[in-house]
Amino acid sequence: MELRHYQTDCVTKLRDGYRLGKRRQVLVSPTGSGKTVLFSFITKSSLDRGQRTLIMAHRAEILAQISKTLTGVGVHHRMLRAGMPTPVNSPVVVASVGTLCRRLKEFPEPDLVIVDECHHSAASTWASVFAQFSKARFLGVTATPERLDGQGLGLFYDALVRGPEVQWLIDNGFLAKPRYFGPKTVVDTSVIHTVAGEFNRKESAGVFDKPTITGDAVEQYRRICNGKTAIAFCISIEHCNHVAEQFRASGIPAGVIDGSMSDEERARMVSDLAAGRILILCSCELVSEGFDLPSVGAAILLRPTHSLALHLQQIGRSLRPANGKECAYILDHVGNCMRHGFAEEEREWSLDGHAAKKRKEQAIFPRQCKKCFAMFMGPKCPSCGLQYETKAREVEQVSGDLAPIDPLKLAAIRLRKTEERGCMSLEDFQKLGAARGYKPGWAYWRWKNSWRYSRGTPNKTASHGNAEEVGVQAGEAHAY
Repeated sequence: MELRHYQTDCVTKLRDGYRLGKRRQVLVSPTGSGKTVLFSFITKSSLDRGQRTLIMAHRAEILAQISKTLTGVGVHHRMLRAGMPTPVNSPVVVASVGTLCRRLKEFPEPDLVIVDECHHSAASTWASVFAQFSKARFLGVTATPERLDGQGLGLFYDALVRGPEVQWLIDNGFLAKPRYFGPKTVVDTSVIHTVAGEFNRKESAGVFDKPTITGDAVEQYRRICNGKTAIAFCISIEHCNHVAEQFRASGIPAGVIDGSMSDEERARMVSDLAAGRILILCSCELVSEGFDLPSVGAAILLRPTHSLALHLQQIGRSLRPANGKECAYILDHVGNCMRHGFAEEEREWSLDGHAAKKRKEQAIFPRQCKKCFAMFMGPKCPSCGLQYETKAREVEQVSGDLAPIDPLKLAAIRLRKTEERGCMSLEDFQKLGAARGYKPGWAYWRWKNSWRYSRGTPNKTASHGNAEEVGVQAGEAHAY
C-alpha cells in the first residue's frame, strides 16, 4: 500500500504547517480520496519517531475501517471501545469517541490526535477531547469542514489544508463520473419546519414517506439503473422499512441497515450488498459517513436535507471507482441537488464556515447530453455529436420520469431560491418582487407563507428558515 502523489502532497503541506507552529490542522479532501490511508501513513511516521497517536471516530464501521487500514500499512494498534480495557500503554490507539470521553482522566496525553470526520468536532463529547489534550497536535480530516448550521471549525482548528478537487479526481480516474437525475419540481417542503438547522424529521416523513413517492423511486431505479447496487438514503427507520418493502414487492432484493443492529448484523448487510445478494440497502444516516464499498453504483436520495455536508457525503458513497463501473447514478427525488449543487462543483472551504462555490465571470458549465447522457463542456456533445443551443432552454420530458439535470438551469433556479431565502421581511420580498417585475400580491403571499412569518420573526436578524417552495406531483420531471 503506497500513497498516491496527491496524498503525498497533502502530507507535505501538513508537515509544513506543523513546522510553522500550526498545532491544529484540518485536511479537507473529498469522499473517496483516501483520507484514511493518508492518516494511517502519518500514524506510521509518528510511531517510527517514538510518538504516541490517538485516532478517534464515532461509528463502529469507521473504527473497523481505520483498524483494517492501519494493519495494511503495518501499524500495530489497540482499540478502545465499550467493554474493552483502556490501552494506556499502547503507542497507537483507535478509540470510539463516546468511550474515550468517559475515560479521559485515565488516558495519557498523546503527541498526535487524529479526528476522523472532524466536522463533528463542535459536539460536546468531541470538544472535551480538545480541552483535555491541550498540548497535543491535532489533525482533523473531513470532506466537508462545516457544521449543519453553516458554522465553521475555527474554534477548534487554526489551519486548513486543501486536498484535490472532486472533478480532478474524476478526470484522473480516482472517482467515478456521476450522472444526476432529478424531478422538475420537488414535493412542497415549505410546510416542513426547521429544527436545529435541519428539516423536522417527523414532518419530512409525513411529506415523503408515501406509497406514491416510494413507488416512483422503484420505477425510476428500474428505468435508469436497473440491476445496479444502490443505497437509498431515508428519513427514518420506518421510512427505510417502507422503501425496502416496496422494492421487494417489485422483485428487487432490498434490505435495511440501522444502528440497533449488532456489528455482525450490520457487517452482514454490507456483505450482502457487496455480493449482490441484495441490490438496495436502505439507510437512515448510518452509511452516510465512513462507508467504503466501490461496487455501489447508485445513490437514491429520499431524505431532504439542509446540510451540505450530508448531501455530499451521501453522493460520495457511490463515487468510488470499481472494475466495470462506468458511472455513478444519483437519483434525487427530494431536490437536494437544487439546494446544494453537484458534488464536483468547486467550493471555497474555510474555517469560518458556509462554503461558497467558486464562480468565474462567463464561466462555462458542464452539461449532460439528453440523447446519450455524456457529460461535456460547450455546445456540442463529443460522444454523439448532438448540437446544443448556447443558451439554456426547456427540455421536453415525459411526465413521471426523472431526467438528467442540466447544471445551467439548476444554477439559475438555485440563485432565485437564494435571493428569496435572503428576504427577512415583507419589505425585502416587495423589493425583490419589484425587481423581478412581479405583481404586488406575490410579495405578500410569499412573506405570509415563509418560515419567518409562521414563527413570528419579522425582523432582519431572523435566523435562516427552510427553503423550497410549492411543487407539483412527485413524479413530474424534466432536466433542471
